[in-house]
Amino acid sequence: MNDSARLVGENVIAASAPTGFPAGEEAELLWRIGLFSPDDERALRKLWRVLKGQTDDYLDRVLGMVAAYPALAAALAAVRHENLGVAADGSATVRRLFRQWLSETCLTPHESLWLNRLYSLYAGLPPERSAQTMSVELPEFRYLIALSFPLVAAARSLLVDAGLASEAIERMQSAFLKAILLQVTLLSKLYVKDGFW
Repeated sequence: MNDSARLVGENVIAASAPTGFPAGEEAELLWRIGLFSPDDERALRKLWRVLKGQTDDYLDRVLGMVAAYPALAAALAAVRHENLGVAADGSATVRRLFRQWLSETCLTPHESLWLNRLYSLYAGLPPERSAQTMSVELPEFRYLIALSFPLVAAARSLLVDAGLASEAIERMQSAFLKAILLQVTLLSKLYVKDGFW
């Protein structure tokens, strides 16, 4: 596991996958089907080098896009996890979690600690309790899919401002979109009925 992706003070999660998390072979197959390559991993590391000092600006752009859609803003405003003290309000906690998500996505796309934590929170809950808990702690699934491309698009102007060539920007955006879509695919296991994932 790459320690460079962890933020200071971050709890270390056991390397073994939590109950319900897709098995390593399943996840690796999805990465291959999604055409995620070593070139994509290199592009994501370059993306992190550009964005790591601009995560607040990046989050502000994402939140601005969210605010443009009242239904989406309302759905995300209701998201919380009391055990983690999370509220989707642009607070320091959200900014820290967003930075962590971005660093893990760019530096360790195959080993997402935040996905492991989500699965750990819901592992062992009865299905009805899990559904109730998820309805107030996670965004509705349709918004995860819909936000995939805007998350990539919001980063574009920051990449342009860095003076990167258009080919490099396209490469980074493509790798970032692949990584996000694959994360959403893995995360969908929390939403989809057993036997349908």
